[in-house]
Amino acid sequence: MLQGMPPPAMPPSLPFDPNQLVGLIWGLGALVVGAAMLKWVFRSPIGEAIAEGIRARRRRRWGEGEIPGEIAAADAQRVGALEEQVTRLQGQVAELAERLDFAERVLAERRARKLGTGQ
Repeated sequence: MLQGMPPPAMPPSLPFDPNQLVGLIWGLGALVVGAAMLKWVFRSPIGEAIAEGIRARRRRRWGEGEIPGEIAAADAQRVGALEEQVTRLQGQVAELAERLDFAERVLAERRARKLGTGQ
């Protein structure tokens, strides 16, 4: 009996079909392109128009003058209080600047006296 060579070993099989990867790659590519297009649309005048439409719809739903009027009154009160606080702080800063100038002059006079006496 003649013994021949054993049959070649079968290559290990993959757990998936490589042809399915093509569809997956195309799907991911479409997703990336779609995201880029959406980003462009939202940052363009078209996106601004869509946003303005949403704002207009919200104004119609909540009423034209109800919420914005209340917000405007609250903002006016808040701005008035903040302006008053800024005015007070500016006065305090001016007073501190005067005190600092006085302290610097006193220290400069002391130095001048010490240097004048030769110490």
